[in-house]
Amino acid sequence: MKTLSVFVCVFIAGCSSLSDEDLWKKVEQAKANRNWDSTIQVSQRILKEYPEGRYGSWARFALAESYRFKNQPREALDNYKIFINRYSDMQPGALSLFLVGYIYGNNLHLYDSAKIYYERFLVKYPGHELIPSVKLELESLGKSPQQVLDEQSAHRNQLTKK
Repeated sequence: MKTLSVFVCVFIAGCSSLSDEDLWKKVEQAKANRNWDSTIQVSQRILKEYPEGRYGSWARFALAESYRFKNQPREALDNYKIFINRYSDMQPGALSLFLVGYIYGNNLHLYDSAKIYYERFLVKYPGHELIPSVKLELESLGKSPQQVLDEQSAHRNQLTKK
């Protein structure tokens, strides 16, 4: 696998005249193959060579997603936050904000930080389809999965008794 990654790096570095669209196609191909190292490398190249181009924002999001899939939560957070600060009105802005809260709460166990981002989500995207998930995450912060299930079961039992 390392040989493939090295080959991709050399191949990409050798193709200096690629447009941002050509590079984005390489990102899409790498993502489709779940080759997160290549996705990261090509996304970084887009951000370096075409930071204000039409794929710059998408490259930032792809970078964040790649780090998340590689289980590198700090790097994912950094890139999601940059995306949120620069491109919050784009379609994956809401998802990025949700994922920042999710990573803080579920990967890093920094519940106060997770709460801040979930509450920002509720204010910024009040009608979004992720609202039920955000509310569930807020209610579940710091609790084990078993605690959450027990509380939901107790709540259902109370409703059936009424």
